[in-house]
Amino acid sequence: MGLFEGLQNLFHGISKGRSDDSDTLPVVSSVGLDESDGTLRFTVADGQMQVDMIWNLLTEQIGECRNQQLPKPLPNPDDLFRPTLIGAWAEDRLVGGAFVMPDSQDAQALVSLGADKAAQAFERSRCMIQGIAVIPKHRREGLGLKIKRYCDLWAAQHDACLVLSIPTNDAARHMNEKVGYDVLPPQVSLCIEVTDDDNAITCCFPIDGVVPDACRAFHIVAQPKWMPRAVVS
Repeated sequence: MGLFEGLQNLFHGISKGRSDDSDTLPVVSSVGLDESDGTLRFTVADGQMQVDMIWNLLTEQIGECRNQQLPKPLPNPDDLFRPTLIGAWAEDRLVGGAFVMPDSQDAQALVSLGADKAAQAFERSRCMIQGIAVIPKHRREGLGLKIKRYCDLWAAQHDACLVLSIPTNDAARHMNEKVGYDVLPPQVSLCIEVTDDDNAITCCFPIDGVVPDACRAFHIVAQPKWMPRAVVS
């Protein structure tokens, strides 16, 4: 079986599994996390001190974020669906963090095509994980998996359907797979068809040239009105 045929079967299986469900998938409950997880506590950074702590952890452990044009997020005291830092705390100590945001950059590709309505729906329904970090002392304890699951939960609670990430090494790819993400090979683009005034428009993730030769990973966290497709680039 060739690569393209295998990917077609993968997405057919995903689509069939979704079609057997009700309109609202019980994915959030399967995440198994709320605002605390045993000795861990997850919080959205609602003050500048927390923002600085989480941002410093991310830059120290994984270097600059994947897209260096992204500014440091502002505090998010109202927990809105916007660029946000999430902290994982053991008692009062920060042990891990994540940077999540709506997929605004890819939505701009639709704006450039004049599909404003589709772009708005696209941005509201897709969440991008820009980075996850754990302090060295607590690595290999499953904290990255728990942070990843919490990011999925956060996205679903904000009505996003699809969570995206770009694994940059073998460990990141393994973590994505272990938490239930589908990881596509570098030569495959993830394309989503959306509509604007009944006109079908296909937008591929990521935008060509932004992240060359990178894997793409995605996870459906709620029932979307569209289904992803794999396209060999």
